[in-house]
Amino acid sequence: MSQVTIYLESETLELAKACAAGAKLSVSKWFAQKVESERDHMRTDRTAFWRYIDTLRDGQADDGMDFVLDPAQRHADLGQDAPRASFD
Repeated sequence: MSQVTIYLESETLELAKACAAGAKLSVSKWFAQKVESERDHMRTDRTAFWRYIDTLRDGQADDGMDFVLDPAQRHADLGQDAPRASFD
């Protein structure tokens, strides 16, 4: 297990001590649980984000946007480009 040194303002430390005491935990364990909770929250949010991206790719998203992954199809309704001018 690793050790970490953190620097806190004195009133922040007092708040952390009070919260830890209220939870019947050491300050170290209280901080560890906060970090673990944040890790789990980030993992959940990231998973939800990528699940949503997958629905966009599959064309199943109901967000009112027509998402087409294939660039050739994305602008198919725009017609042909005008011929480019030559500057020779």
